[in-house]
Amino acid sequence: MSKFDPEHADHLDSKERRERLAPDDIFSLLDIEKNDAVLDFGAGTGFLTFPISERLTVGKVYAVDVQEEMLEKLRKKCQEDGCGNIEVLLNEEGSIPIQDDEIDKAFLINVLHEIDDEATFEELYRVIKEDGKMCVVDWDKEGETSHGPPASERFSLEEAIELLERYGFAPIKSYKNLDHFFVSLQK
Repeated sequence: MSKFDPEHADHLDSKERRERLAPDDIFSLLDIEKNDAVLDFGAGTGFLTFPISERLTVGKVYAVDVQEEMLEKLRKKCQEDGCGNIEVLLNEEGSIPIQDDEIDKAFLINVLHEIDDEATFEELYRVIKEDGKMCVVDWDKEGETSHGPPASERFSLEEAIELLERYGFAPIKSYKNLDHFFVSLQK
């Protein structure tokens, strides 16, 4: 599976992307409470990290990514904008550097198609609390777009739900737009 090329990182914060994947639309699937511990898995440059952070007054955002180059950009933004409730963490494939049952809510935005090992799904299950929830948004295999990964690397909504159910997550609600699917799940 291909990983996002950091050379195109500026696109991650583009106006076009914010219109296509508006954070408020994503948050409509999972309400963030002010004291939540929230995982932004595959955080990249912080597209969702900062909007999550703004919703928390007591809670914390764990911005996790496997690409140090992306996290460097996120750290730079933190230095410029401040990020007292954001912890930036580098992870390796199949390992998430967070304690067991730490996370109330997890967000995976355009990263599901990049996960190619079972250990990562097991790790997500491990770090999310027993009553925790997860929101997955990704490129729809059946969607129409000139952007994103090749169709051969994408999932349909149904395939994504089936995959996540195998790791113990139960779907709550879901929908599609032109080129993405959105699904919230309960542990």
